[in-house]
Formats: sequence, C-alpha cells, structure tokens
Amino acid sequence: MKEELIKVINIKIAITLNLLLETSKKFSSINKSSEEIIESYNEIALEADIRKATVSDAFNAKSITGPNSTTIFLIIQAMGYSLSDFAEKYDGLTKKDVEKFRNTRKS
Repeated sequence: MKEELIKVINIKIAITLNLLLETSKKFSSINKSSEEIIESYNEIALEADIRKATVSDAFNAKSITGPNSTTIFLIIQAMGYSLSDFAEKYDGLTKKDVEKFRNTRKS
C-alpha cells in the first residue's frame, strides 16, 4: 500500500511540474517580455543548479523514491513559481489525471 501511495505522489508531482511548465510556455508565447521565462528541462537545470537528468526524472516520475523536497523547491523556483502555485495545481489533481499519466507513459 505504501509503495502505491509513493508512486501516486510521484506521478502527481510530475503532473504538477508539467502543468507549471506548460503554463510558462503559454505565457511566453503570449507575452514576449524582457523577463526570461523558463521553457525547458535544460533551462530549469541551469537555473536551479541541478543535473538535467534530475529535472527530467522529476517531470517524468522516473525515480522510485521520487524527488526530494529540496529538488522540488529548486525546480519550482527556477520556473518562477511559488510553493503555493505548485500546491494549488497539485491539490486539484484527480485519480483520473494520475491514470491518464500512467497510460501515456506506458505507450
């Protein structure tokens, strides 16, 4: 039971990070401001000073134990979001969202 809960949490973290990144990309295409908007794993890794593979693993729920809290905070901040932005999206996710993510990763 605990293993399954950890998997679901990791998937919800990945979904949330992807939603924030999508929002950044949409904002970037609409509002071409002088302020840089992070749009890729590489840019996030450079800004957060963590490995690109670590970022990729977090966005794709690849780690068995999941990203640690420091890594999540660094990624969120690198994208220009707050923890409350992350929490709002995370809390809005449903079981259906988790299943959809699982199904798209199996294909």
